[in-house]
Amino acid sequence: MEKYAPKAKDLASRDVVSRSMAIEINEGRGIGENKDHIHLHINHIDPKIIESRLPGISESVETFVHRDFTKDPIPVVPTVHYNMGGIPTNYKAEVITSNGSDKTVPG
Repeated sequence: MEKYAPKAKDLASRDVVSRSMAIEINEGRGIGENKDHIHLHINHIDPKIIESRLPGISESVETFVHRDFTKDPIPVVPTVHYNMGGIPTNYKAEVITSNGSDKTVPG
């Protein structure tokens, strides 16, 4: 993170971290067979702290990646952290009415 947030480093905001991850992957510095992810190392943090402050992390890593986060790096990709509002759409990305009828809005 020194390259993307020289002052904040590992305390950079989520948008800066996600953007820097995307840049690294898109510029060919990802890892894995397809170079489509990066590794998150949290094995230097006491597992009790992770379980108390981020309880879903250990469960998610075990369920989806089948790794021990206390020893192994976690493969990660940038993603949306939360949505604020937005325009309702269907699976075809067509705008629909907001009254729940799923009627497509013309235009």
